[in-house]
Amino acid sequence: MKIKLITFVIVLFLTPVHAGLWEKITTIGAKIVTPTSEYLIETSGWNIRVYEWIPTDNPNTRCLFAAGSQKGGVACYSIND
Repeated sequence: MKIKLITFVIVLFLTPVHAGLWEKITTIGAKIVTPTSEYLIETSGWNIRVYEWIPTDNPNTRCLFAAGSQKGGVACYSIND
């Protein structure tokens, strides 16, 4: 019985259902910020999502986050106004 329980727990924690569980646990209580602007850029072979926001600790700066989903790639830029 003990081996079955241990096997069940191991299988339970190795399933993809728990893929985002660690992220959720480690970010409990974190402030959620809504981007000031978000849009898609149409390019050949890419699906690029762009998010812009103004940091609360530096309102004279605009941050830009671009993520390409098909071929991968993430970039984050800080642009001074």
